[in-house]
Amino acid sequence: MKMLVVSDSHMYNDILENITNKWKNKVDLLVHCGDSSLLPDNPLLKDYDIVVHGNHDEEVFPHYVVYKDIFVTHGNDYHVYAGYDELIKACKENHCTICFHGHTHVPTIQIHEGIIFVNPGSAMINRGSYGYGTYAIVETEPFHVIYYDNLDHHICNKEVLEEGMVLLDEFKKIVKNMK
Repeated sequence: MKMLVVSDSHMYNDILENITNKWKNKVDLLVHCGDSSLLPDNPLLKDYDIVVHGNHDEEVFPHYVVYKDIFVTHGNDYHVYAGYDELIKACKENHCTICFHGHTHVPTIQIHEGIIFVNPGSAMINRGSYGYGTYAIVETEPFHVIYYDNLDHHICNKEVLEEGMVLLDEFKKIVKNMK
């Protein structure tokens, strides 16, 4: 299965429309991991098979969706800035081996306790020195993820993933010190 995974578009509707139009006829499933800041009847979401609630959305979307063995959420309900403990528990309770989430504006791929976590980053803009937003194309057979920049759609795995892990480690330290 081939999937488009986006998150955190925050009403950057021209970018979301551009990404959607590029991929909607080339993938099997379109997923938005929250913070679209749109309502369900917005035409920009009509092609999306899964849309979940983000912390900047109205309470009109589900907080998570389970699709086959994939758990889709925004991440804020599971405190992803502090780590994946709560999300691991939710994935296990729902028998999921893959999790798509957003919230941090940091594209990452991580494996914890046998669960693959994919954050596509923000379609708007990421927290990173490279200065652009991202989205992901995820294929399950064999499993692999390709990150693309939000404007000219160039592959950017190398640029974003290395910096992403450093940023997440910094976030965890900050959150830990706040407790």
